[in-house]
Amino acid sequence: MNDISEYKEMYAVEAAEHLQSMNDALLSLEKDPDNSETINVMFRAAHTLKGMSATMGYSSIAELTHNMENLMDRVRKNEMTLGPPAIDVLFEIVDTLEKMVEMPEDSSRYDISSLLERITQFLKAGVELPDEEQYVALEHHDADRTAGMSEKECNVFNITITLHESCILKSARSAVILRNLSELGEIIETSPTLKDIDDGKFDRVFSATVSTKEDSKKLEDIVKATLEISKVDIKPMGTDEIQTKKIEDDRNYSNDTARSAIKNVQSVRVGIERLDSLMNLVGELVINKIRLMQLAADHKLDYLEDTLASLNRLTNDLQEEIIATRMVPIEQIFNRFPRMVRDLAKKEGKEVELIMGGGDIELDRTVLDEVGDPLVHLLRNCVDHGIESPLEREKSGKNLRGRIKLTARREKNYVIIEADDDGRGMDPGRLRRAAVTKGLMTQEEASRLTDSDALNLSFMPGFSTAERVTDISGRGVGMDVVRTKMEALGGSIKLESRMGEGTKIVLKLPLTVAIIRSLMIKVGKETYAIPITNVVRDLAIKKDMIRTIKGEEVVLTMGEVLPIIRLHTLFGINSNGSDDMIVVVVERGGSNVGIVVDQVIGQQEVIIKKLDNRILKGIKGFAGATILGDGNVALILDVGTLL
Repeated sequence: MNDISEYKEMYAVEAAEHLQSMNDALLSLEKDPDNSETINVMFRAAHTLKGMSATMGYSSIAELTHNMENLMDRVRKNEMTLGPPAIDVLFEIVDTLEKMVEMPEDSSRYDISSLLERITQFLKAGVELPDEEQYVALEHHDADRTAGMSEKECNVFNITITLHESCILKSARSAVILRNLSELGEIIETSPTLKDIDDGKFDRVFSATVSTKEDSKKLEDIVKATLEISKVDIKPMGTDEIQTKKIEDDRNYSNDTARSAIKNVQSVRVGIERLDSLMNLVGELVINKIRLMQLAADHKLDYLEDTLASLNRLTNDLQEEIIATRMVPIEQIFNRFPRMVRDLAKKEGKEVELIMGGGDIELDRTVLDEVGDPLVHLLRNCVDHGIESPLEREKSGKNLRGRIKLTARREKNYVIIEADDDGRGMDPGRLRRAAVTKGLMTQEEASRLTDSDALNLSFMPGFSTAERVTDISGRGVGMDVVRTKMEALGGSIKLESRMGEGTKIVLKLPLTVAIIRSLMIKVGKETYAIPITNVVRDLAIKKDMIRTIKGEEVVLTMGEVLPIIRLHTLFGINSNGSDDMIVVVVERGGSNVGIVVDQVIGQQEVIIKKLDNRILKGIKGFAGATILGDGNVALILDVGTLL
């Protein structure tokens, strides 16, 4: 007899999907409470989650979803309407269910009595409620093909069962049915095979041949006693039919087994830890490939050229395949934002519409996990600081409902995520005054800032213009955290704003953080890598073009005053002293800075090896290291903390 624990992971995944469907449906019903299609989606999600939970033995979850189902059933029968109070209660129920589903075995510790009472209040319309359903706990039946049965003493029936279209845990339902049938007789045969039924490898229809002393009515009743049954068809079988069926089964056994074996390997579930290990191994392979190619070039081993070309191609293909297996759609984090924006807007007394696009764009799972919190903060800022109150928007001649657009798109090896609102925009003057008030700069320094530079003040640690502290924002932990996270991922962030029109924040992220494209440079005898996402351009300048303003070296280029940093000075490396200088222009927080180097080697994909924080604790400016083709180690510069 199989243990129910094998279905726990399946239950968690399916339950999360149904709860997401409920959230989406409630957000739609809040705008259009009479939409019958959305009402049915809500009802089916509650019904299915109830059945799943009851089957798994999670009675508290089943009870709460059963009452939610009753409420939605009344709504779809036009016996009541969903007003704002009812929708608020349904949102609370979904929130509670999300917590319960996280640890379903402990779900009974949640007090759901107040929620059940509030549902009951909505149901006091005098219409009789459906009887409480009988919940059946899942228990797999290990049915073997039975030989030597006494057909003279028993009736033989072929029972065809059709599960309801809303049934998710097909194998669990079928296991309950087969167990119940086995209590009335012997199961001779199932179609498809018992293993395929156990693995859920059938549509919604399966059949069982049963030898029993009971009549067909008793068999039909016990099958129909199980939840989520759409149809039951029972036919008696004669001796000839049984023998014919056995011959056909024997004839097709090998073919059926082969087909089953092919199906069994179509997909597998792989943990992210194993994918991380594969990525590390392919990284080592790439490093050794580069080393071999370097040795062949150094020693002019032309006879290895074809073999190394083939190795290079195969390694690149393997690298791309491993990266592809780690990719997941960005909608996995986008999906949680509509509800969040709705709740924040309601708390602030604002009307906000969230428009999302590009959810099918894929990102490395590691990047996706890291970008979730920054996006949450950006959207909270949009709601709290960006979108005005309905009264303020009305005075400005705007639509009372604010709009936030969250979109993702692919550009070469990067994903661009934009958060754009049509709110009040950011006031550069107010930002300058805040910087002076906080003692971050003098009045004279603030007055010299361009509007673009003033907007970038918001990236400074602890900077905030919030006049009041709320639980949404204004605690001095803000855009600097977002920028730091983006730069740690090898990405960047840009801020654009128009007074009275709105604000746009653009995040640029690499598809993966394990392998990044970098610009390789030399300073003295040392080689360094700069993530290409930070690089704007490189340029050649003469030494006499450098000017000093307030103790800082700058150069005027293309109408821009460009601050420059000498890596020689920063790292304590001897300069070559040449009058001709190479400057790599990098972007940091929306501003450009020039880095003086001795040589630009070119672009190259590098494998990132994380630095040991115990050894390099407190040392900033480096994102990691990589191994070059000659076997030497090159440090990867972290522009965000270096400058």
